Amino acid sequence: MKFKYVFVLVYINFTSQTHSCACEPKKGTSRPNIVFIIADDMGWNDVSFHGYDQILTPNIDLLAYSGVVFERYYSHCICTPTRSALLTGKFAHVTGMQGLPLLNSEDRGLPLTEKVLPQYFKELGYATHLVGKWYVGQSRTKFLPTSRGFDSHFGHRGGFIDYYEYELQEDWNSTIRSGFDLFRNLNPVWNTEKGYITDLYNNEAKSIILSHDESKPLFLMVNHNAPHSANNGALLQAPPDEVRAMRHVENPERKIFAASVKKLDDSVGDIVQTLLKKGILHNTIIAFISDNGAMTSGLHLNYGSNWPLRGIKMSPYEGGVRVNGLVWSQTLTNNNHAWGGYMHVVDWLPTLLRAAGAKPPPNIDGIDLWNDIVHNRTSQRSEFFEINDYTGYASIVSGDFKLVTGYVNPEYSTYQGGDLRGTIGPKPSYFKSLVKSKMYSVLYNVAKQFNIKHVSLRNKLRIDCKVKNDSQDGTLCYSDKNKMCLFNIKEDPCEMQDLAENYPDVVQKMLDRLKIEINRTIPRQVPAVSDPRAAPRLHNFAWDVWADNVS
Repeated sequence: MKFKYVFVLVYINFTSQTHSCACEPKKGTSRPNIVFIIADDMGWNDVSFHGYDQILTPNIDLLAYSGVVFERYYSHCICTPTRSALLTGKFAHVTGMQGLPLLNSEDRGLPLTEKVLPQYFKELGYATHLVGKWYVGQSRTKFLPTSRGFDSHFGHRGGFIDYYEYELQEDWNSTIRSGFDLFRNLNPVWNTEKGYITDLYNNEAKSIILSHDESKPLFLMVNHNAPHSANNGALLQAPPDEVRAMRHVENPERKIFAASVKKLDDSVGDIVQTLLKKGILHNTIIAFISDNGAMTSGLHLNYGSNWPLRGIKMSPYEGGVRVNGLVWSQTLTNNNHAWGGYMHVVDWLPTLLRAAGAKPPPNIDGIDLWNDIVHNRTSQRSEFFEINDYTGYASIVSGDFKLVTGYVNPEYSTYQGGDLRGTIGPKPSYFKSLVKSKMYSVLYNVAKQFNIKHVSLRNKLRIDCKVKNDSQDGTLCYSDKNKMCLFNIKEDPCEMQDLAENYPDVVQKMLDRLKIEINRTIPRQVPAVSDPRAAPRLHNFAWDVWADNVS
């Protein structure tokens, strides 16, 4: 109680004084700058604004409390499909990018017939930059970011990299192929970069902001490697001093994961602070999302947690697809600071274009939700799909109901992460972390109205289900080729009660709609093929372009 009282006094000073800084609005384009930040494999229970105090994310939380956090934001359950959907405004199965993610050794990419997000913004006069992960095609030069609308790219092209050595390993029939995967535009940066990859991406983002020519609006996408796992030999990596600061986290692997998240959160604060320093924060929209749920177990596990949601990455259950999402702007008028409507990753393209004053394109799956978000209106989004012909499942959300069909790996369909919540001794103070954060300092300087009562959003956003433990429960419905599962995800967000027998008419109606959508699917090649011509030893030991001359 004593510290809470001090925090209120800080708030009073914050809102009752005016402050000067070298960040007054500057004249320039009327279109807003847009900074889009993606966390990789970060689960529902890995941000503290959802009501959990084990891992604190004060910068991200303050973006949520002073912006608009999405209560029901959905993505695809795997990284390549998510990024394809984000870039095109189309469900991944419509572009043939559904299913298991790309291999570095695979000759496949987002179809060149698709116009992508940076190309739209480039046509509007934006400077366009990508920092971090790409992962929608790298075998040919024409698949790369600088061929798809980005003015520059500094980052990795594949799914993940070692946090210090920037290498990615692939298993080719029990033979490990390792290659360097950190590039500046078309060239590997063998000898020019060193340090923790989150810091490198953070510094690059700050450099782009500070050197930005303000005669143009800025579109900056920062796709962090964190907190995705690294290679099998050293899955979890974070600076030792940050790991030591997580002594209160009981599980040793979760401790390292928490340190990785801390570095990610620090980067968010740094980026916002740099926008303020540049003097362009007043005219900037910031979005923060996770690409899919955490991979709590299985291949490339990172010890992230979607608890108490059911399922993990790779699964159409809520833990795989209901993820973190928010938007921030100094001028947002939604004073509830939380929006309860459905939003899917395909909706970002038309929504951001509308926010930039442009008309969204026709013939996409995405819906322009900007005015719904800003004015706290009912979402125009009422249905979305997760279709994976590669492994054989398909799901549809329509209104309050979700129907899951086909085979879903049971190992990805359980409640996981409950055993990762343990702490040792006193936990760090949540309120102190907020006050000490760079985002708090930013809000103080721009006099952005923020109230301690906004922290009560945590209670609204927190999901509590009577989940017994992490193990499979014999009463749960598991979808397979002979069994469909129906859930009311509004009343039962943890998907504990199958309603298929109770509502056969709802099942049939949703199944009919799902079949129509499945007919739009562009089939995936099964299985994915690792081409030996991609071997890094043939390309200066880097995962570089290798198929430009392949017919």
